[in-house]
Amino acid sequence: MQIADSTTVSAFEDIPAAIPSLIDAAVAAFDADRDTSRRYLLRASALLRLKRGARSERARRSEYRGGLMAWQLNRVVDYTEAHLADKITALDLANLINTSVGQLFRAFKVSVGVTPFHYIARRRVELACTLMRTTRQPLCQVAVACGLCDQAHLCKMFRRVIGMSPSVWRRTMRARDTPISRTIDATSPSDRELPVSASPR
Repeated sequence: MQIADSTTVSAFEDIPAAIPSLIDAAVAAFDADRDTSRRYLLRASALLRLKRGARSERARRSEYRGGLMAWQLNRVVDYTEAHLADKITALDLANLINTSVGQLFRAFKVSVGVTPFHYIARRRVELACTLMRTTRQPLCQVAVACGLCDQAHLCKMFRRVIGMSPSVWRRTMRARDTPISRTIDATSPSDRELPVSASPR
C-alpha cells in the first residue's frame, strides 16, 4: 500500500506546475472565448507531452544540439508560469538549472525558438488578454497582475506582440462578443388582427 501511495505521489509530482494554471485559465475563458480556452488546453497538452518524452531519444538529441534538457525546460517554464505577476530576472532562471545567463539564453532559444524574455513577454500578453476578456479590471490593474510596472509598459508590450493597444483590443473583443440585436416580428400570423365576423342575429 505504501508503495502504491508513493507511486501516486511521484506521478503527481511529475506533472509540470504550469498545468493547473493553464487549465484554470482555460476554464475561465471557456464561455467568453472558446479559441483562447482551446489554446490554453493545447499548451497544457504540449507540456504534458514534453514531460512524457523527457527520457526519449529526442530529448537527448535536443541536448546534443545545445538545447535545454527536458527537465531544465520544464523547470524554467514552470517557474515562469508561477511568477508571471512577479519580477523575473535572467539570473533567477539561470540559477534554476545551474547554468550561466548566456548559456540559458542560447539553449532556451534552441529548444523553444525564442529567447526567455520573448517567451515571458508573450505569456504576459496572453495573461493580459485573458484578464481583459474575463474581468472588468482597469488596464493599470491588469498590468500589475501581469508583472508589469504600469499601464504604459503594458501598452508598449501589448502593441509590440499583438499589433494594437490593449484598450482597442478589449473594445474589439467586446464588440465581437456582443450579440447582434435584430428586430424580429414576434407576432405570429394567427395572432394578427383578423376581420371580426358579424355577430349572430
